[in-house]
Amino acid sequence: MKYYVFCLLIFVLTGSTAYAVQGDPVGHIQTLNGHVSILRGNSTLPGSVGTPIYHSDLIRTAKPGAAGIVLTDGTTISLGPNSELSISSYLFDPKEERFSLAVRMVKGTFVYLSGLIGKLSPNAVQLSIPDATISARGTKLLVEVQDN
Repeated sequence: MKYYVFCLLIFVLTGSTAYAVQGDPVGHIQTLNGHVSILRGNSTLPGSVGTPIYHSDLIRTAKPGAAGIVLTDGTTISLGPNSELSISSYLFDPKEERFSLAVRMVKGTFVYLSGLIGKLSPNAVQLSIPDATISARGTKLLVEVQDN
């Protein structure tokens, strides 16, 4: 009996951990040009139009490549060629008035167009680059992060 309880406990803990890591998608790839890949955990997946984006995904575009990402609140982020972007934090719960958007721009060019999080709670939006953090109070921003 103890063995079955132990196995059930392991199954529940493993299943809940997998769900917590994955969760619901925070957005998707809306447009794509060239090669785009997504680093999710220890796996690298090819990006295509409609591919869901999850919290903690790292999105990479190749030298000839670009991608347009739309988050569930309507935020749009465009990545230019040879770019890397990570969704560090995302919470969009308008019923509970809880909002958070933290994006890490590792390298490349990006255009950020705010969605509902930026409109309803501007202080909840943070865009990080290697040497600084930008609190976006406006609705549109162009950023270029150069390799050193």
